[in-house]
Amino acid sequence: MSCSNVGVSLDNADKLQYAAIEKIQIARMKRIRKSLRAIKIPTIKKDTLDSLSLSLGPELDVGRDDALPSCISNTFFAPCDWPLDVLEDRTWHERRYWYDLGQVRRDPAILLHYIQATMTWYEECLDRLSNFGPDLWHAYRYVQIYCLLGHHRTLLTVSSDQLSIKEEIGLSLPYRLFQERGSIKYYHEYCGMWVMFPALETKLPHVSCIVIDSGVPEDDAILLSEAEAAAALVRYQLRSRTFTNHHTKPALIATLLRNQTARLTQAYFDGKQNKLVLRQSRTLDVSGPEPSPDAWTLVRWIASQPVGETRYSAEGVNPTNARGPPPANIAPGVLV
Repeated sequence: MSCSNVGVSLDNADKLQYAAIEKIQIARMKRIRKSLRAIKIPTIKKDTLDSLSLSLGPELDVGRDDALPSCISNTFFAPCDWPLDVLEDRTWHERRYWYDLGQVRRDPAILLHYIQATMTWYEECLDRLSNFGPDLWHAYRYVQIYCLLGHHRTLLTVSSDQLSIKEEIGLSLPYRLFQERGSIKYYHEYCGMWVMFPALETKLPHVSCIVIDSGVPEDDAILLSEAEAAAALVRYQLRSRTFTNHHTKPALIATLLRNQTARLTQAYFDGKQNKLVLRQSRTLDVSGPEPSPDAWTLVRWIASQPVGETRYSAEGVNPTNARGPPPANIAPGVLV
């Protein structure tokens, strides 16, 4: 019996199917997050990802030096394509926030302090560039303030609301401390510092965030912070039920590391594999007395624009392949 015979239009039938798929994915993401929270060390070996319903996809091409990626059709995020001299000119006031830690003797007991210092330059650059594209992203971020009651963490949003990200939008970015058994000292720390969503009127499911992590990249492992941030963002977009008609809710995580390197991670839930798929960039070298080519690459990606076809096609969806069709390259010429 067809749906129309029982008073259900084909359009409504598709919506019901999309909602059912989304419900299954939300349940799976809940289990993934629970498994990640149970991990007691700050890295995940690549050969154990499958047991956590994670999958490591092909390397994310982020370009090299001043060359942009040759193809952005499957990245879901298009980096700012302004020429380097234009980027440098637009952000020259922010150069005073660049810190060269190469000659600094870093106290190993201070885990995130130095990374927070280096993060300031990226934050200031993003604020400057947002003046030229004010309606592109809505940003929520953590900043550090001091008051008579001590050191507190609070939120600075584009509207300057003094609330936490969780209180503001219900999103818990990862924050973890690790210590050896029997020790009172922490040896590893990471924290999600800000999150960005496309402007509401775009009705796009993309989301990005920046994380600072006191670890270093390893060839045979990913950082737990990368997986936790990806899971938090994708689950949040699924649970919002705002993008039920989208087969893919892409997330982009920029991670700044202790040894003045960085890495970009793209994430999305693949319904066919029933796994959270992570695609990671090469390790970026963001050290030096001046912003390095890789530092500018990171700026370009932090200031990226959401692209790609994430909506279900008019023909509907095969429930065994809820990821949907491959994204189309719809990036404009100038992105900020």
